[in-house]
Amino acid sequence: MILSIVMSVFLVTIVSGISNNDRRNDSHFDDYGVNFEDFTQQNAILICCAWGEELADGELTYTIRGNNKFNNAEGSESKRLKSAVYNAIAAWDRKIEELRFREAQNGYNADIEIGFKKSGNEKAGMTKNFFDRDGFITKSYVVISEQSFLFRFNDDQIEQIAKHEFGHVLGLGHANFGGSLMATRVESSSGDISRCEIEAVYEANHWKLKEEDTNFDIYHPVSNYLECHNNLYSMSSSNSNVN
Repeated sequence: MILSIVMSVFLVTIVSGISNNDRRNDSHFDDYGVNFEDFTQQNAILICCAWGEELADGELTYTIRGNNKFNNAEGSESKRLKSAVYNAIAAWDRKIEELRFREAQNGYNADIEIGFKKSGNEKAGMTKNFFDRDGFITKSYVVISEQSFLFRFNDDQIEQIAKHEFGHVLGLGHANFGGSLMATRVESSSGDISRCEIEAVYEANHWKLKEEDTNFDIYHPVSNYLECHNNLYSMSSSNSNVN
């Protein structure tokens, strides 16, 4: 199987983002900067990609790497981090009715693997999505930083970062405006999952989450972004130029 990779980072002080239109033409992606200068749409959330057959049963599995090690060795700190991630996953689970998350026993059986690192410097979180030869997500790796430089994230911030990274897991890119969960910087983003982010996930995985016919075919998102205005949204044309 030929795999492709897209990686996104959630930053504290600088802007970086997700790969663009050519994501399905290369076997590996290592340029994740988002250039919003030529992106004229205001208040937009980029739509990256869709899950493939792993989502066919309406379930994505996840595991938190090093759970046993954390439980035995790090006590309250590991429980704090895990609790924030569980809260973030539960929040997405409640928002997307047609999707459920289930914890797996190990990474081999999980669609999503989640880990922590002590410091990410300017990176509060990072998501790396792997793709099959047809450009559908097959596996996601999420890393959440416990602190940035000398600033230690509190419980609410860890949960916010985890929600943001799971937005990437579910096929979203970044938002080009502040106040969105998918904004590129922690301090300018929201900890809430808005209607626009929910609809963007539905559009990303339209073939499963919005298709009424149960004899569905797996297909890519028809939109590159969703515009958000006062918690309302409008779809783009698939011909939109996003660089």
